[in-house]
Amino acid sequence: MKLLIVGAGAMSEALVQGWVASGFAREDITMTNRSGGIRLTEVAARHGVQTVEQEDVSLYDLVMLGMQPDGVLDYVANQQWTNQTIVSIAAHITPYEIEQLAKRPTVAAMPNTPVAHRLGMTGLWFGSRVNEEIRSVVEALFGRVGEIAEANESTMPAFMAAAGCSPAFFYEVVAGMVPVLTDAGFEEGNARRIVAQAMKGSAEILMRSDASTDRLIADVAAPGGPTDRGVQVLRERHLFDTMQAALRESSREADE
Repeated sequence: MKLLIVGAGAMSEALVQGWVASGFAREDITMTNRSGGIRLTEVAARHGVQTVEQEDVSLYDLVMLGMQPDGVLDYVANQQWTNQTIVSIAAHITPYEIEQLAKRPTVAAMPNTPVAHRLGMTGLWFGSRVNEEIRSVVEALFGRVGEIAEANESTMPAFMAAAGCSPAFFYEVVAGMVPVLTDAGFEEGNARRIVAQAMKGSAEILMRSDASTDRLIADVAAPGGPTDRGVQVLRERHLFDTMQAALRESSREADE
């Protein structure tokens, strides 16, 4: 499959890094960038993929639109589409808007940055022109770099908040935890590693277990013990409400 990526931003690069690591042939990935220049050259040099300054979309099987959202529809309207599948990773653009202009099957994909390490979570919103064969191809493509979930017009905003925005929330939590370790004498990099590994292991248990979060908490927090006391602080300070409010706010922004 010949893949063209239009846009060389952070998310496009994260996907390229993950796809190359998964075994996707570098020679089958081509990138271009509206602004061209140093950024495109740097990304190509880091990952060994091809670049073009003036692309012909008809030469590719799948075209991924990774530019800023305000440029997507103009770009689509000005291309000569033939047999391509279009995947947009631009927020706020629906697959139906693109399909109306291009008359080609379109998928709106919302990956998150862990795709770079093949640990991503990508939401896939399939347009009305997408058949089972195309669906399978796109699912396999994003399955190379992590987990996938099907979304639609009503669920995509919440997905974007939970999967796309939450890495930043996680980093915020880590930033609050690290000083406790550095104050105790750990070097900052080591402190980050300790917290990250603990979170990584906990996430793996959550992925593999059918137990409720209350049950998983109880497995760690013996009544009156240090974990239980810490959990009570979190509850007294309304962490539950705060996290829900953060996700709902991000979801609201995504839906506007």
